[in-house]
This record gives sequence, structure tokens and C-alpha cells, in this order.
Amino acid sequence: MEIIAEITPSLNKAKLVERLEAVRRYVEKVDIPEAPGGKPTAHSLAVGVLAKQLGLEPIVHIRLVDLNKTAFKSLLGGAHVLDIRYVVVLQGDPPAEGKPVGEITTEEAVAAAKSMGFKTGALLSLRRDYAKRLEIGADFYLALHFTEPKQLQGLPPVVYPYILVKTGRNASILEKLGQTAVTPGEALGLIHQLQEVAPGIVLSAPGDHHALLQLLEKLRS
Repeated sequence: MEIIAEITPSLNKAKLVERLEAVRRYVEKVDIPEAPGGKPTAHSLAVGVLAKQLGLEPIVHIRLVDLNKTAFKSLLGGAHVLDIRYVVVLQGDPPAEGKPVGEITTEEAVAAAKSMGFKTGALLSLRRDYAKRLEIGADFYLALHFTEPKQLQGLPPVVYPYILVKTGRNASILEKLGQTAVTPGEALGLIHQLQEVAPGIVLSAPGDHHALLQLLEKLRS
């Protein structure tokens, strides 16, 4: 089973490089969100380039709520030129600054990205009726609100659960994001249960990179 580490964007290049270098010991791919919570920061494509320079395969997110069709296709063009192969298209949280655009549906975005040759992902909420989302033709799906392996029963083998880890340092961040999270011990248990169930997982500990590294170290041992 593949382990993918999530790296939150930052305006601090030195910190980003340090974090990417640290996870490189444990994983081959990194998942890079764009403007988490709708707050502007370094774009996922820029962080993706740093990841590639260090020998990691980036999976970059592109928020649709901020874009018209020209802007979206320009970003895809940028990703193509930068030799980024994996993109995840999502509507995203409402922007903290400026007005939402909302011109492009997820279905349209998936089709456009696939037509340019990208391995294209979309988000899947396990709290909702996701049957139609599975019909949009994405190459893979990142599943939110995952808590137990039985949630994946009957799903195609292209669903990668997010496992968000809650610690004393990041509990307030996760509460604001409104995402389902588990303790480090629970995360390890879930990952071991998923070995024969999921193709991989995305491991994330927003605001607590040290906790992420500790878990990755335990998984490798």
C-alpha cells in the first residue's frame, strides 16, 4: 500500500524545502493542497516544483472556486510545462479574500485535465452520497471523513483515504477545517487495517509536521 504525505504550502521556502527533504526518507509522493481553508499562500504548483527538484512526485491541487476557464487551463498549461503529472481538481473552501468565481464544474475540470494527459484526481466525501462523483471519470479519488475500513467496501480500487491526525498542536486547525481526524495511535491502526483494502492513503497532520514525521518513521520500522 502506498503512503503519500501531505505537505501544506507556506511562504517560507526554506521551511518547505526542509519539510520536503524530511519526508523524502519515507515516501515517494507528496500531496499539496492549494490555499487550505481558502487562505492565500504559495501556490501548489510552486511547491510541486520544489518537490520535483528533490526527487519527489507531487500531486498538486487546483481550486476551481477561484478560477474562470481561461485561468484554469493556464494553470494546467503551467503544470504541463513543469512536468507535473498528477493534479487534483476541487471546488475548494470559499476564498478568504475576493469573490468566488465558480465557473467550472468538477466534471468539466476532470475532463479538461485528462484531455491534457494528467493523472487526474477528485475529492470524495464519505459523508455524502458519492455515487455520482464516482461517475465523473477521475483516475483516482481522495476520500475525506474516513474513520474505518468498512467505508471502502464496494468502492473501486482507486480511492485513497485521507487520514488526518489530530494532536495537541493542531486540534484547533482541524476544528476550523471541519475535517474528520484521529489520534496518532488510531492512525497507525487504520493504516495497518488498510494494507489489503486500499491502494494507498494520504497521511496528513496540518500544523504539526513533527507528528507526521513520527508516524512515517513508525510505519517504516
